[in-house]
This record gives sequence, structure tokens and C-alpha cells, in this order.
Amino acid sequence: MIRNQIIKRIMMACFACLATVLVFLVGGQSHDVQADDTPTEITTKVYVVDTKGNQLKAPEQFTIVVANPNANCVNVSVPGYDPAKTLHSVKFITDPTFQAYTNTSSKTFLLDTPNNRVIGTIQPSNPNDPPQISYQYMDGFQSLVDKGFMKSFSTISEALVNFLDATKAGIAFDGTPPLDINMYGQITPTSITVTYQYQPASATVNYVNDNANGAIVYSEPIDGFVGKTGEYTPVAPAGYQLVDPKPIAYTLTKDTDNLTVHVVPKTAPVVPSGPSDNPVLAKQESSTTPTVPTPSKQPTVTEQPSVPNYAAVKGAAVYATKGIYLYKTSNFKNSQRIAKYPKVKRVSRPMFVVVDYARSTNGALRYKVRDVNHGSKTAGKVGYITANRKYVVPVYYQSMPKNNKITVINKKGVNAYKRVNLTNKVTNYKKGTHLTIKKIVKHNLTTRYQLVNGNYITGNKKLVIQGNY
Repeated sequence: MIRNQIIKRIMMACFACLATVLVFLVGGQSHDVQADDTPTEITTKVYVVDTKGNQLKAPEQFTIVVANPNANCVNVSVPGYDPAKTLHSVKFITDPTFQAYTNTSSKTFLLDTPNNRVIGTIQPSNPNDPPQISYQYMDGFQSLVDKGFMKSFSTISEALVNFLDATKAGIAFDGTPPLDINMYGQITPTSITVTYQYQPASATVNYVNDNANGAIVYSEPIDGFVGKTGEYTPVAPAGYQLVDPKPIAYTLTKDTDNLTVHVVPKTAPVVPSGPSDNPVLAKQESSTTPTVPTPSKQPTVTEQPSVPNYAAVKGAAVYATKGIYLYKTSNFKNSQRIAKYPKVKRVSRPMFVVVDYARSTNGALRYKVRDVNHGSKTAGKVGYITANRKYVVPVYYQSMPKNNKITVINKKGVNAYKRVNLTNKVTNYKKGTHLTIKKIVKHNLTTRYQLVNGNYITGNKKLVIQGNY
């Protein structure tokens, strides 16, 4: 009993240190609170995100009942995110009506690793009051280690992690230790947001021809962040059909395995055996001595718009170099917009497959496309985009670089192969590698660059760029 009281007093002293070192509590004075004013229970929601707002874990919540304080901290550790290296900030939002001990409305710990410190910010509940900011360096945390309040550390990031684990203020990075109600009563947060540094991750989807010993006929990346999950919906490249059209589940990690989609060359279309709109044709299908029917009505032929030489061919991939919209019709109106694609970095540009052409009433050429940005909310959508070369261009290079040099820009590098169909892998060239090109080779609706050593690499502009960079 005496031992438990001593532990509680130590933890209270620890939190008092927090008030002194990081100005986590305001004022420093205690308040006499009537029993009726003290909340009997508090529900706290815990969010875990990255610096780009991606959700890394499903939100959790817990309720503290004063009469039964046997709750556990929420485990905020995330696979692939070492908190001692990637923790960015922790923010506590409180409800002023619950403030039995303090009148603050929010408290934030922000890691400032370049300056080897933690920035502590208190935003008072009164919006007219200025925020209070303090800085905590390594030596301040070391004093808490010396007093036995927290574990030792080697970096400022690890110091904050160990400090938050020690205070047990509702979250834990090393498990779920019991929550100390005496500690909790001093902060009473209604929400806690733990933010990690954004960790990019990607995978490559390879379409392989089962009739050609698994030769890769098309590849495209899935970009995202460590821990991102989703379903990739395959779209057959031009001239091929899917062996299995089912979506493929994936989880991105630092070392995500590539996804494989099996395809085979298209065969002659199969005539359905069900009801037919042409009774004569239906009879002909089952007749051993077919007769040539005389159509009662000639089919209507839709004239295809003429297209300029620069236009991407049907089935080819294009991407947007500037911000564009996807429309329901070839006549672009705000009310007809399906999706917006803002301007982004080259390696993340939105991709589409051209399925047809159209022209607006004033004659402007449009591409009818299918969105192939797998893993995005717009994947699979079909509509019309501009064919203006200032906004949309082919994904694959169609020419040689001026100085016969290219630079690898894909963060996972690019593979070199012995064959033009990208089989028989030879090596991987890392991002930033400069390569000398011998010639450009067309392969189906894509292009390859042949290196001076005779090997082949992709001509995909999202993976390589012409020139030295």
C-alpha cells in the first residue's frame, strides 16, 4: 500500500516536472474544485496519422471512470514507423468544461530534430490569449532520467517517446501500460493526435504474358505511404486479356513485393449463345448448313474524328503534366466534371489509357480515357480529358534524348533486361543513375531504351527522364 502511494507521488512529481520544463500546465496554481464540478468520466479519442494526413491506424477511444481507473493507454506504435526516428508531434485537445486542474485547451509537443529540441506549445482556451511556447533540450530530459522518471535515450526523438511512455497520459509507444488516473486528471484530453513523418512507399505492377514464359508486357507503379492498404483493379493492356480479373489486395511497405497480373493475347471474340437481337443470325449459329441472312436494317456507322499525328493511339497510356478535369462528355462544362487531377510531381502524375477519340462542338479534340491510377478513389472511371499537348502527353518517350543520356528518377530504380520484352533481368540501376542510350525501340504500345551495353530498360517518363539530372 505504502509502495503504491510512493509510486503515485513519483508520477505526480514527474508530471510536475513537465509543467516546469515544457509548460505543459498553465499557471502553476491549484484550483479548489467542488465535487459536483469534477467529471465522473472522460472519453478520449486517439488518432494516428502522418504529416500528409494519411491515417496510419483506425481511431481508438477509451473512457476513464474516476471510480474505476483501470483503463489502459492506447498503443500508438505503427509497423514501419520507428517512433524514435519518425515521430513528428503529439497534440492533446481538451474540453475547457472538464478542466478541474487547468484552463488550457490544447497542448502540443513538436519535434524539432534539426535543432535537437522539443517545442512545447500551450494554446489557452481563450482565443484572445497568446499561445505559450517553450523549448526542451536533451539536458532537460536527461535530468528526468537521472531522477528515475524515464528511460535513457540517445536522440531527442527517443527522449520524447520515453517521456510520453513514462507519463502514461493516454498513449504508449512500447505497449499498453496501465493509465494512472492521477496523471490523467491533470490533462483531461478529449482527443490525442499522434503524427509521424510521412514515409513514402511504392510497388510495381507487372503484367506478364503467360503464353510467352512470363514476359512483362506492361508495368506501372502504385505510389503511397508505408502501411497503405488497398485493392489494385487490373486493366488489360491493349491486345491482351486478363487471366483473372479479380482485384489484388496489397499493403505498401519499405520492401513491398511487386504485384503480378497474368494476361494472354486476345483471341477472336466468342459469339454468345444466349438470345440474339437478330433471329436469323441466332438460327445460323446452330445450323449445320448456314444461310446468308439479309439484314432488314443496316447498322449505323459512327464516323470517327480525324486525329493529328501527335495524338496518342488507342490503348496507349498518357499522363497529365498540368491540372486537368475528367468530364462526362466531350463538351467541357463545370457541371459535367467527374474528377479533378491537380498538378503534381512528375513521378506521381495521373495516368490514363486512351480508349477512343471525340471532338467538342467547336472542334477541339478530346481523349476518351479510363483512369488507371490504381489505389486512388478515381481508379476505373471513364470520361473525357483534353488532348492538348500542353496538358496531356504520352507516358512513354517517343524519341531519343539529345545527348543520348537519361537519368533514373524512380525511387526504387529501374531494372535492365537482356530482352526487349523486359525479361531476363540483368541488374537494377538506382535513382540518380545516368545511363547512355544506344537507340529507342517500340514494343507493342510502349517504348524501350537500349543501352550501349545492349540491355533494355523502360521508356516510361515516370521512371526515367531524358538528360542528366
